[in-house]
Amino acid sequence: MRAIGLGLLAVALVLGLAAVWGVRTITAAKSAPATQLDQTVVVVASRPIEFGETLKPELLRAQAWPAGAQPDGAFKTVGELTTGSPRVALRPIAANEPILASRISGPGARATLSGAIDAGKRAVTIRVDDVVGVAGFVLPGDFVDVLVTRTEGDRGERTNMRTDVLLEGVRVLAVDQLANENKNDPVVAKAATIEVAPEQAQRLALAAEVGTLSLSLRGTADAMATSPSEAVRTVRVGDLRLGAAAAPEPVKVVRVQQPR
Repeated sequence: MRAIGLGLLAVALVLGLAAVWGVRTITAAKSAPATQLDQTVVVVASRPIEFGETLKPELLRAQAWPAGAQPDGAFKTVGELTTGSPRVALRPIAANEPILASRISGPGARATLSGAIDAGKRAVTIRVDDVVGVAGFVLPGDFVDVLVTRTEGDRGERTNMRTDVLLEGVRVLAVDQLANENKNDPVVAKAATIEVAPEQAQRLALAAEVGTLSLSLRGTADAMATSPSEAVRTVRVGDLRLGAAAAPEPVKVVRVQQPR
């Protein structure tokens, strides 16, 4: 009996020591400092910056950023952006968004529209009105389709008219002289400047001579071009017919014989 008691005591002692060791291990793991990731610094906007606004120290701040994940063209110090000749924003910059070289001008440069055009693109202006310009709701930063309406053949009959989708999902750079994407108020404009490829610019110039251009505003969730299988390319006058008029029902003639 004494041997059994000693054995149980030894087992209890071992289990107790194991429990103490486990608790200490878990506590140490929780209290150990988290592994610090390598970080760098990136300059971001401290508040929204509008198109054409001059970059000032109060608009910028340095933000810790994971090393190796900083965007191309980012700056590490506010002084790089505010020392010497002033720089201006070429596009609207959101709060906490990194300041990138592609979105600001060079030292002393002005906020011109050319700075907002992506590489390999061109800016083309087309004439619009309150109808063609979607009642003034087309604003800088929106995406639109460009339609051209013209007459087929030599005769100017309205029955020969057709409308084609000329361009899809093109970005609006400016409306009249307004190029600020942060402006949300509708503007009934006389001209809209859109960003297109060089070959598209040629097509636009020709289409403006042979027909009438109009804009179709795209939703924010559908800004890109429609797939070829879904796109409606051409609509003719004949496509507007809702079907032939229904033939009148035949009149049933009932003859009544007069009594003699």
